[in-house]
Amino acid sequence: MALLPDQLESFFWWINERHSIYLKKKAGKPRPWTTSYTLGAYKFTNVFRELDRTTVWMRENFTGPNHAASAGDIVFNICMFRMFGTMEFAESVGWIKNWEPKKVKSLARARLDRGMKVFTGAYIITNQGMKLPKEQVVVDYFLDPIWENREHLGKVFVEENSLEHAHKVLGKYPGWGGGGFMAYEVITDLNHTLMPLAKDRMLWANAGPGAKRGLNRLHNRELDFASSKNDWNAEMGELLAHAPKRLGEHVPIDQFDMRSIEHSLCEWDKYQRVQLGQGRPRSLYKPTV
Repeated sequence: MALLPDQLESFFWWINERHSIYLKKKAGKPRPWTTSYTLGAYKFTNVFRELDRTTVWMRENFTGPNHAASAGDIVFNICMFRMFGTMEFAESVGWIKNWEPKKVKSLARARLDRGMKVFTGAYIITNQGMKLPKEQVVVDYFLDPIWENREHLGKVFVEENSLEHAHKVLGKYPGWGGGGFMAYEVITDLNHTLMPLAKDRMLWANAGPGAKRGLNRLHNRELDFASSKNDWNAEMGELLAHAPKRLGEHVPIDQFDMRSIEHSLCEWDKYQRVQLGQGRPRSLYKPTV
């Protein structure tokens, strides 16, 4: 099914406008940064996930200073960072060289009891049906197995140099499978640490529910269409092929890959829902000082 021209234009308009907003904000220009009410009123993440505040902090304070650590330690610490998901907790724990599960669980519980940040609100970490405190599930069931196998994982990821393969391998561990969201978060980080030249970064991305809805809009399908037989990667690849001619000069094409397409599809779908009266993003935009 061919791409709808008007939807294709809207999709790349969103990418260009959202990145323009980021650049204006970064340059210290006063609001409004856009004439779009929707983009100005609601929270939409950046086109490039590397520009998000939490990821920037992670690079500058966590993975960056420890870039010379072993591949296994880098894999584990990224997993730990993303499973809790907050800068505040990562800072309180620090970079893990020697894994002390009891210490991490005690720290998490103490912070939770004091109303301090531990888990992110950007995504939901479930207990997968276990009636235990979340920090215990995360540490004992989701992170312990990664620690035990970290060096093997690091070796495999570096040798294969494939995001898709790394995603499949990590997704086999408890807490990292299912729809693959959490594994995808880690694999994206690996693409900027251990695997900066991954051989399939321009060929593969894990299409989540939002990205699939975006593709359905572009192809004039029912929004809830989600067949595993559909070649979602081929459709995202088709959009990536349009990028050189449709991205504005202010959008760095050398940084634009399949993750950028997948991520933008999800955010553009949120934008379209508002425009068409089909729903709203859960968060209003709140400027940070």
